[in-house]
Amino acid sequence: MIPTPPTSSASRTARLASAVFSAALFLASAGTLLAQEKEGWNPDTTFPAITPAEQIKLMEIPKGYRLECIASEPMVEEPASFSFDGNGAMYVCEWRTYMQDEHATKQLDPVSRVVKLVDTDGDGIMDKRTVFIDNVILPRTVLALHDRVLVNFTQSNDVWAYFDDNKDGVADRRELAFEGNKNGGNIEHQNTGMLWNLDNTICTNDFRFRYADGKLTPGKHDVARISQWGLARDDDGRLFCSWAGGANPAHSFQLPAGYPILKVSEHAPGYRVPYSTCPVWDDSSGGYHFDEKRILKDLSACCGQTVLRSHLMPEFYGRVVTCEPVGRFLRMSTIDWKDGLGVADNSFPKSEFIRSTHAYFRPVWTETAPDGSFVFSDLYRGIIQEKQWFPTEGGNKAWVARYHRVKKWGMIDVVRHGRIFRFLPEGKKAGPQPRMLDETPVQLVAHLAHPNGWWRDTAQMLIVSRADKSAVPALTAMATSHADANARIHSLWALQGLGALTKETILAATKHAQPRVRRAAVQLAEPLLVSKDADTAKALTALAADPDAQVRTQLVLANHAAGLNQPEALTATPNPIITPLLDKLNAGKNVAALGESARQGKQIYETLCTTCHGADGKGVQQGDKLLAPAFTKSPWFTGSGNVNALARIILKGQTGPIAGVAYGEGLMLPLEGTYNDEQIASVINFIGQSWHKWRKPVAAADIAAVRKATADRKTPWTHEELLESVKK
Repeated sequence: MIPTPPTSSASRTARLASAVFSAALFLASAGTLLAQEKEGWNPDTTFPAITPAEQIKLMEIPKGYRLECIASEPMVEEPASFSFDGNGAMYVCEWRTYMQDEHATKQLDPVSRVVKLVDTDGDGIMDKRTVFIDNVILPRTVLALHDRVLVNFTQSNDVWAYFDDNKDGVADRRELAFEGNKNGGNIEHQNTGMLWNLDNTICTNDFRFRYADGKLTPGKHDVARISQWGLARDDDGRLFCSWAGGANPAHSFQLPAGYPILKVSEHAPGYRVPYSTCPVWDDSSGGYHFDEKRILKDLSACCGQTVLRSHLMPEFYGRVVTCEPVGRFLRMSTIDWKDGLGVADNSFPKSEFIRSTHAYFRPVWTETAPDGSFVFSDLYRGIIQEKQWFPTEGGNKAWVARYHRVKKWGMIDVVRHGRIFRFLPEGKKAGPQPRMLDETPVQLVAHLAHPNGWWRDTAQMLIVSRADKSAVPALTAMATSHADANARIHSLWALQGLGALTKETILAATKHAQPRVRRAAVQLAEPLLVSKDADTAKALTALAADPDAQVRTQLVLANHAAGLNQPEALTATPNPIITPLLDKLNAGKNVAALGESARQGKQIYETLCTTCHGADGKGVQQGDKLLAPAFTKSPWFTGSGNVNALARIILKGQTGPIAGVAYGEGLMLPLEGTYNDEQIASVINFIGQSWHKWRKPVAAADIAAVRKATADRKTPWTHEELLESVKK
């Protein structure tokens, strides 16, 4: 057991003793900022690491709330992600090899960990640590079920189940729950975000798994990759995604998971403008803009989002919180639903939910905690960028200059720290810790009516993953008679997960007064409609004129799944969500018109390329620049395409301005170690056939020839080098 370090709440004595140091630190920080202004933001100084208690004093939070540090180094190091088990213990993925120096030395060595943190005395502060899994490669995401903990690691899509047989907090054995493929390349662009969704799928950014008998059966989202680092869900099973490279804190949340992702306007004007207060000039891309005080002006690293569903903070219930570690803040987004369409806006206009001036504040993951607090992890480090975007020589001159600045400031040496904070209202006591792992399925049913979304989600997950039908009578009673809409919805889906949901229960729910219950009932009725059940068809037809747009939208999806024509009541009047949905369903994606290679390439494109090049190939706009070139206008794809140039770019990457145009991302990563020749050919074919009407596909042998010819090259191409190379 490691003792709790002093925090703002755990030790009043430590807080008082630190007051003098705090004042000195504030003056030192102010002096540093003045030095930055005087010296043109290149001070001859260093930024010292500080204690969690002092760090909290440099954080700006809403009035009437408080922050507490519940764990910090040495109890936790490099906390990249975390989740809670049914008894409130926290499993934390420690990235102990992530960018430990400017060269990413030994980054893929198997020395990272998953640690288990427990609050043994009920004060909300973690005071016991065990190393649950040791000597692994950068664990990415963790989900604790009733008797096992699911974990995914960097460089592989495999999901392993770990078992603690003797209950000592250390895993004793493991089993393979899902055998995936190898997943090499940049560690920021791999699988993440494992959560149990309302529809009883286990969702990550790449997969929708079904869990049964200890194994995971994979399914897909509407696109190959929906989010970059992190994934969140709301009360109705919608997934909230984020992109770092695409600078997007919340997107693709219009419909429940598994349904089409619609290209609609999801953001209010000005939503993607950041309001950072940290003046440390260590931007992660040469393409981002800064004002005269070097304050971040464009979002740069959105990640680790959650939907806040806390009973302690009903004023924030349903809002999305996303981390921005480059800007040193957390963005809270309010989702305004109108006519079925959700639009995200900044909950704190011209400000941020939580922000800091401190150089090492690096929030990367968030969760609603069992006790009702909002919890987030802070990597607390200097470098927050993978090696490809952190050159020390050659390449992008702005990035190399950044390296010399942060090295001078001592930021490279600040590693192996880590803090986990909780945010909660003043004057309110956090709730008790759960004991769900000790409860029977029947006892768990009561938690489906809990006002905290974490309790409802976890209870449903444990009921379904245990596959124990002793809870069916209690679930049926709740689904048909409980006054709370959330209780009814969760009990309906729990019955579905146990294979015990009856047609009568579904049809009764289609008549419920709450539109959210009716919408869930339509989704649950979809298999019956597909099987041509007459009673279901009659009940759903009556909902075509439902006053709630989300109920009608769900009916459109059910009719489409069943191959039925849409009633005129659903199509006659334009609607901001139903109209684009119908357009997408009717037009399809014309995938059948593509060759087999291009169809395979579509999956890779959606996983890797859409963040910067856009789903439509037209590029993603950020500020006054595109993040990356538009494929629809690329001269390398005109005619039958220039495979020599395209293969060189994909294999080795490209950097700097292209034909005199500077792009926001500034670097196309080399993918020679990530994809084989057939896969690279397939993504080229998808782009060429989708937007340039190619008739003849590129062959894997063409890529192999370029791979061989350029085997000795170690750096990405500049535009000028590429032009010269393809002339030869």
